[in-house]
Amino acid sequence: MTDSRLARQMDVVQGMLHKSVIALAIVPTNRSLTVTGRKAYSVMLGLAQLQAARGGEGPAGGFSAPLNSILRGFGANNSISVDAKRYIDQMISTKVEWRPLSKSEQQFHLSAETKAVPELPVEEPAITEEHRVFNLLAEVRIYKRAGENWVTWYYPPSIREELVSPTRWAQIDFDVLKELTTYCSVTLYEICARYRDSPAGLTSRQHWTWWTETLRSSPHSKVRAWRKFKNEFLAAAIKEINAQGDIEIELIEFRRGREVEQVQFSVKRSNQRPPRLMPTPADITNILHASDLGVRESVIEDLEREFGASAVSDGLNRLERFVKRAAPAGAREESEPFGKVQNTGAYLRRIVANQKRERAADESRPAGASASESQLVDPREPVRQVPQSRDALADEERHRRYVLVRSAFEQLPTDEQFEWVRKVQADAEANSTVTTGIMRRLTRGEWQSPLVQVMVINFYARSEFGAQWTTLPLDAFRVSDRERIVDIE
Repeated sequence: MTDSRLARQMDVVQGMLHKSVIALAIVPTNRSLTVTGRKAYSVMLGLAQLQAARGGEGPAGGFSAPLNSILRGFGANNSISVDAKRYIDQMISTKVEWRPLSKSEQQFHLSAETKAVPELPVEEPAITEEHRVFNLLAEVRIYKRAGENWVTWYYPPSIREELVSPTRWAQIDFDVLKELTTYCSVTLYEICARYRDSPAGLTSRQHWTWWTETLRSSPHSKVRAWRKFKNEFLAAAIKEINAQGDIEIELIEFRRGREVEQVQFSVKRSNQRPPRLMPTPADITNILHASDLGVRESVIEDLEREFGASAVSDGLNRLERFVKRAAPAGAREESEPFGKVQNTGAYLRRIVANQKRERAADESRPAGASASESQLVDPREPVRQVPQSRDALADEERHRRYVLVRSAFEQLPTDEQFEWVRKVQADAEANSTVTTGIMRRLTRGEWQSPLVQVMVINFYARSEFGAQWTTLPLDAFRVSDRERIVDIE
C-alpha cells in the first residue's frame, strides 16, 4: 500500500473525509437535494475512499456497503422500502452543476477522457468559464445479502478518481457533519473547511448570488434578496457551525454604496477539537416514522433542528398513539377514521412544543412540589411546605385536582366517556364559538386530543364535583389506584 493510500485510509478511519473541491460547491439543477441526501452522499464518499485505500472496490469500480451504514433506520429485518429507494433515487437522479471555488480550481483531471496524440504538439487554449453537469451517482443497485439490505454504487467515470482519490480536497469532520441540521449549514461548512489551513484563512470572494444559489437546496426556489437570505438562513448556519468546535467562520461583506455586492468568509481553526468518528450514517429513523404518519420530511428536519431528535421521537410516538387509537363505542360512523388529523405536521409541532413547556415547568418546580402532569399525587401524602407565591400555589393546587379528575374520567366506561363528550359538544354549540377542528374532535369523541382535553375534563369536574371543584379536598376525587401513571397528551 502506497504512503498516500495509507494516509487516506488513516484519515477516514480517524473520521476525516477528503472531499474533492469539485464536490463542494454543487448546485442541483433539476430537483431538490435534502440535507439528509447531502449527508448520505458524503458518508458514501467516505466509505468509498476507505474501500479504495484498502483495495476493496468491486471489479467494475463500484463500492458496496450495508444500507444501514449509509441511512440509519434500515436494519437487517427491514424490506427495501419505498423510503430507502427515495433517498437513493435522489442521489442518482439529481443533476448538479459542479462550480469551482476559485479560478485556480477551474479545471480538474478527467480520467475517462482520452485524446489521440497529435503528430505535432499543438498548444490548446486554456479552458475558462466552464460548467460541468453530472449526476451525483452513475448507477446504484439495492439488494439483499444474508438477509441484510446492501447498496452498490458507481460514480460517473470521468470524475470517479477525483472523488475517490482527490488531488485537492477539504477535510470534512464526520462528527461535525452529523450535528449540522440544515442544508445551508452543511454546504457552508464543507466549503469553508477547504480553507481551514489556508494561510490567508479566506474563502474565494464571490457575488452574493453565487452564495445564495450554492447554499440553497432547491433549484426551483426563488433567489432571495441578500438581506433576507442572510437573516433567515445564513446567520443560523454560521452560529451552528461555530458551535461545533471544529472551525470558526465569519461573514465578510463588500459593498458598493449601500448595497452588498460580494461576499466571502474568514475561516480559522477552533481551539476545541471534537472526537473523531467513522463515517456516521444519516439518521432517518424519525423521518421513516413520520412518513408512516403522513408528516413531511421537511417538517421533521425543522422540528429536529428546533427541539432535538429525541423530543421529535417522543412526539411521534404520542402522535401515533392518538391517530391509531380505536373509536369509542357509540361514535358516529364517518368516512374518516377515528384520530384523523387534518394537518399532521402542525399537530406534531404542537405536541413537541407542549412537551418542551412541560419539561421546562418540571425543571423550574421547587424541590418537594408536586410531580409533573404525568404522575398522580397520593391524596393521603402531606404536601411539603415550599415557599411559593400565592398565585403559584393556587395554580399548583388546581393542577393536582385536574390530574385526579382526569384519572377518574379515564376509569369511566368508554360509552359513558362518549356521552360526556356529547354534553361538552352541545354546551360548546350553545354557549361559545369554537373552531372547526375542535368541533370535529368533539363529534368523533376524541377527548384525549390536546385540543379538547382540558375542555372535557373541566366540564366533567364542574358537573360531578360542583363549580368550586378546584377547592375541594383531594380525598373528594376518590382515586383508588395510587400507583397509576397518567400520560397527558
